[in-house]
Amino acid sequence: MANTSLTTHDTPQHEFYASCPEGFETALADELRGMGLRQVRPLKGRVVFAGSPADAERACLWSRLASRIFVVLGRFACANAEDLYEATHSIAWERILRAGATIAVTARGTNDELRNSHFAALRVKDALCDRMLEVEGRRPNVDTDDPDARISLTLRGNRASIQLDLSGDPLFKRLPREATRTHAVHVLRPDYAALACAQGNWQEICSTALTNTKDAMGDEDTAAPTDGSASADGNVLAGSTAERPTPTLPVLIDACCAGGGVVLEAASILADRAPGLERRNWGFQSWSEHDAAAWRELLDEADRRAELAKGRVARIVATDPSGDAVACARRILKAAGLADRVIFAQPDLDKISRKLMMPACCGGEPCGFVFLDTTETAISKMSRVLDLATSLHAGACGADPVRAMLSTMPTVALTRDDLLIRALGEPARSLRVMPNNEEAELAVFSAANGAISAGEGNVAAEDSMPAEDAVESSVAPSPATTLIDLGDGKPCPVLIPESEQFARRLRKVAKLRRKWAQREGVTCYRVYDADLPDYSAAIDLYEGSATTPGHWLVIAEYAAPREVDPALAEARLLDILTLAPRILQVDPDNVFAKARIRSRGGSQYGKQAGGTSPSGQHGKGGKPRGGRGGSASNRPSQGAGSGTPSDIRTRRLPLIEEGGLTFAVNFNDYLDTGIFLDHRITRGLVREHARGKRFFLNLFAYTGTATCYAADAGVEETVTVDLSNTYLDWAERNMEQNGFVGPDHHYVRADVMSWIRDMRQTRNRWDLIFCDPPTFSNSSKMGRRTWDVQRDHVELLVGLSRLLSREGEAIFSCNLRTFRPDIEELARAGVVLTDITDETIPEDFARNKKIHHCYLVKRYTSEEAMRRVGMSEDAIRERTRELREASARKPADTKRFRR
Repeated sequence: MANTSLTTHDTPQHEFYASCPEGFETALADELRGMGLRQVRPLKGRVVFAGSPADAERACLWSRLASRIFVVLGRFACANAEDLYEATHSIAWERILRAGATIAVTARGTNDELRNSHFAALRVKDALCDRMLEVEGRRPNVDTDDPDARISLTLRGNRASIQLDLSGDPLFKRLPREATRTHAVHVLRPDYAALACAQGNWQEICSTALTNTKDAMGDEDTAAPTDGSASADGNVLAGSTAERPTPTLPVLIDACCAGGGVVLEAASILADRAPGLERRNWGFQSWSEHDAAAWRELLDEADRRAELAKGRVARIVATDPSGDAVACARRILKAAGLADRVIFAQPDLDKISRKLMMPACCGGEPCGFVFLDTTETAISKMSRVLDLATSLHAGACGADPVRAMLSTMPTVALTRDDLLIRALGEPARSLRVMPNNEEAELAVFSAANGAISAGEGNVAAEDSMPAEDAVESSVAPSPATTLIDLGDGKPCPVLIPESEQFARRLRKVAKLRRKWAQREGVTCYRVYDADLPDYSAAIDLYEGSATTPGHWLVIAEYAAPREVDPALAEARLLDILTLAPRILQVDPDNVFAKARIRSRGGSQYGKQAGGTSPSGQHGKGGKPRGGRGGSASNRPSQGAGSGTPSDIRTRRLPLIEEGGLTFAVNFNDYLDTGIFLDHRITRGLVREHARGKRFFLNLFAYTGTATCYAADAGVEETVTVDLSNTYLDWAERNMEQNGFVGPDHHYVRADVMSWIRDMRQTRNRWDLIFCDPPTFSNSSKMGRRTWDVQRDHVELLVGLSRLLSREGEAIFSCNLRTFRPDIEELARAGVVLTDITDETIPEDFARNKKIHHCYLVKRYTSEEAMRRVGMSEDAIRERTRELREASARKPADTKRFRR
């Protein structure tokens, strides 16, 4: 934006500076120079300039990159509190602050004597108030929440400066209210979005689009100058040129738009809308040198420029693999009044190309860039994003003018990993930035034909930041992707050449597994289970029932060894996510990547986070088991689906079939899908053992799938116990959709260990108990107690054995790979375990024999149990003596559990 300063020789000059995040300094300096400001010099975290009050207010109104604008009121030596007070008191505050303005003072920095910034701020406030009291006869009011004047002190060693904030609220606080509400998707902050646009030279490209539009309309009389600025009377301001540049047709493709932050900023720039135009409260309104008439002229000029820009022709196309993100972006653009400036398309090169078709009358030269923000992209969506980015970056030569145009456009990307570098090659230049206080890189990749955007000079100015903040390469990048043949006639790009071996292996095992599944009547199964050590992941295929037809993939990566480069491991996972849906013929939208870390809340099964890293309970074995267990990731695993877990009984979910029963599964909200595929045989075992039984108890019931199998076997009464209301609702839904309803089916929300202790005091007993506890839990619902299956299994199994009827039995399972039951301690309590693990491992989990452990549990007298496990006669006699000496048990309560 090439604006012209309004400073005249008679206007008093001031020292100002614009603060900004690190990495913005050079681009911000260029922006301020474009406004016609003088003596512009970038420093770390700020850019200084000189001018009049109107110049500073112009920067407040038009700067997209600055965080705040300050006027420096004084610089002085400051060794101690006395120096600070005297220097502050000497400033003529009565000629600086508007009468009646409220104030707030902040301080940054310390020195040997002033070691507390709060104390330093108080000394400045005291000196200011004392001065005003002496000169004006009154003290200004202090308002720390919403002051008219924000005064800041900066200490650097024994030097200090005091400045007045002319902005008020930060300048980047300009998103429409719709964008500040709670969303499931990420909205890039406006100043970071503006920096991305600056790297694509969007401002300069748009500045010539107006001339092009007016020429096309035949309206030469109202055409604005090429720099987009005009004086109050409509004449071209000094510094602009009468010669028109080559007209352009601005083109921007946001291939991963998230909440629409970049397209919103780009549309605002295209509309030549001053970013501060809608703001009503400014810090400079408390400054006595503020000229309301001059400010009104600035606002009028901004209105004229926006009016002149209404006819600009451009193509801003936004897409995202997440439908929630697109919906959010649409709402935000509508709230900002810029919805007509942005076109949305499906994340497909052909569909984007059709949206880019230009009107023949335009006559402008297409010019722009492709943008991607992958910092918050779910790992399961990254393969689609990379595939689209590669296609857009490569473009195509030949008869298709749109694709040929794409090959001339650079790509600007905000990323936190090297996946895009692997896909597109080394960037021509990059900036290190900190969006959301997390390290990231804003990289510019040269166009496929070798061209670099005209904004290349933004990083190379002599007075820019130190070299470590900006990286530039003169080597033309070469794409790092490899195309492999999947046998379907469509080459597939991958990041790692060795992924071709994975593709061959997956095709082979998928063919074998498909035949086995058809033979056994299985519709949901594990297709691949770390067959290749370097591609260590589990891939589960779910087939929907006739009610909700479709296929879904759940991909869980095993934790890579520490010696494996995390970036390489992530690239391999991305290749798996790219290849698996192609080979298994599943819609990429139906692919879900799961990642796990232990949560502070310690929910038993773990809720999946949207846009953030997931949290939840995981097995210590570290292996995905049909959804349970696995590894952690540094990026979101999947965006949250529609609805919330609390409405699990009524929301529409995919339905799958197993063993003649139907179950609801949820791929979006939780780390587990609602059914553990490795327990397929175990659930069948529950049905076999439940035949002829009357009473069934399911502990740590999760979604109640085992309860459904027991009910299907004909038990008279079921009790399902879990600590989660959501999972109990889910269990009840599963029971109802299989026809098991009525007063004989009970759902109990309780801590299982406490509930067992309570039930032991009653006469309630069960013929069959199924118990599949988590490996670990520290749920707040459990109070101060935690759960550890290795530590607590004896107490659990002894307790549940006391709830068995005389001929009753229990099936106990856990997924801790290193689980070792304390056989002798259990036998001393009269509990005997029979290991049936091998016969409960399905064929599709045969590569991972430790996916779970499974035991039959029966109760005997202590003497018989100890003999059954092979304990010595001496140990048996000692135990018998202990039991005889023990005090008599308390009489049992005569209550019965709802029977």
